[in-house]
Amino acid sequence: PAKVAEVLQQIKIRDDLSLDQWNKVHDLCAEFADMFALAISKVFSVDFKTFKLTFPEGTKFNTKVNQRSLTPPQREFLYE
Repeated sequence: PAKVAEVLQQIKIRDDLSLDQWNKVHDLCAEFADMFALAISKVFSVDFKTFKLTFPEGTKFNTKVNQRSLTPPQREFLYE
């Protein structure tokens, strides 16, 4: 079908997989192609599913966002 071909064209499968692994991923993507949306306009919100998060009483969360550490290439670029 056309949608399966379009989905498989849009999906990028990493090349560090063995041929067997690559074929399994490709076959799974083809089998479940109807689960992929090719455009955001095809994605609809649902009102029949809700999630409730429960935390132990007195749980405190860190609300301060810390700066991420520089990667070695970033550090090298900035300081050398």
